[in-house]
Amino acid sequence: MQSTPKATADESVQGKVHPVSKSTSMVVKKLVHNTPMPLENRQMNESEIKIEKKDSKESEKSKKPQLQNESLTNLEHEHSKPETVKLKNIEVKMEKVKAEDNKSQNTNTAEIQTNVQTNTETTVIQTNVPKCKLIRVADVSNVQKPSNVAVPRKCPPLSAPLLSERPLVLTTHLVPSLPISLFQVLVEAIEVATERPVVLLYEPRTDRPVAKEITDIAILPASEEWKDSELLPASFCFEHHLNKSNSPCVYADVVVAADCASHINDITDLRGHRCSLPDRKKKIGAAALLFNYLYTKGESPAFFGNTLDADTQVATLQMVAGKQAEIGILESPVIKCHKDILPGIDLLHILTSLGPLPPYRIMVKKTLADVIVKKITAYLLNIDQDRKWVDRFSPFGLTGFTKNFEKFYELCDLKSVVTNVPYY
Repeated sequence: MQSTPKATADESVQGKVHPVSKSTSMVVKKLVHNTPMPLENRQMNESEIKIEKKDSKESEKSKKPQLQNESLTNLEHEHSKPETVKLKNIEVKMEKVKAEDNKSQNTNTAEIQTNVQTNTETTVIQTNVPKCKLIRVADVSNVQKPSNVAVPRKCPPLSAPLLSERPLVLTTHLVPSLPISLFQVLVEAIEVATERPVVLLYEPRTDRPVAKEITDIAILPASEEWKDSELLPASFCFEHHLNKSNSPCVYADVVVAADCASHINDITDLRGHRCSLPDRKKKIGAAALLFNYLYTKGESPAFFGNTLDADTQVATLQMVAGKQAEIGILESPVIKCHKDILPGIDLLHILTSLGPLPPYRIMVKKTLADVIVKKITAYLLNIDQDRKWVDRFSPFGLTGFTKNFEKFYELCDLKSVVTNVPYY
């Protein structure tokens, strides 16, 4: 009869002891000590209390590794946070770079479209004006870039002259308008023709006469003469779009700056601009050719707003390229020889070409032997048949040599240019 109350009492005690926390176990202890129970029940309760203590200890032990695991996971999360932040920053930077690339591609396509539109517009303007056509002085794709070679390559001489004989002296008055390297090649050709050494001299000053005591061959502009000499029946032949008959005559090009080329269609549109002239005081030259053309159009020397005198034709080209002058006129071979050398020349345009002018003079001394003169003439006239010489002269725009006559210099209709203009 006593077993049923024991069972019920045990169930009530177990229901109170099952919580894991220490506070509940202590409450249970107090209740057990305060309530009067028989001995058997007390023994059972003490055993159950021991079991609960063991369970609480085991639960505390199990909590410790759980706390350690949680702390480790928290540390891992804390360490992983900066890495994730770095990855996010890298992704953001990559997205910015992609966006900038897309913008640059869009701007490039827009610029290409605008360039195409402007090119089509300029072609329409050029077709409306058949007389004057703007031509770029130098193509951007053809501009020579500096090479990594320290010393440029030189072609070996084709034949060695007899150094024991007296050398011939060649003097040129076309430097620096034409480069000295052009005449170095010419000297080698004369050495091959005559089998004699040739000494090269050059005079860059335009107001100096030929040193007749020492000079055997002189190369002069068309406006200069040498009394103690005679004309060699051969002269340079330069390439030009108007020179279709391989003539030794020279053409002059009107050069315009790029910022003025958009609203200029003819020479008459150059009124009031700054003009650079290389040889205004000479009777034969590019400046005389320009003013005579304006005279036929009913214009006076006061046509330009300001005229700037240049010592050489290269100086005229530099003035227009450096925007000291807006237009200039000079001989076409000068542009051919310097278009890949001078800075800023790729932004210039050739408005039109005038001419022709008389050829450059190759003069020989009257006391020079006729045999030498004939050898030089025959060799120069046939030099275009030798591929080696053609390749060496081609960088200067020279296609070869052709026959020259005195009649090219008989200009009866040419008038001198008025240099002094009255101001009102």
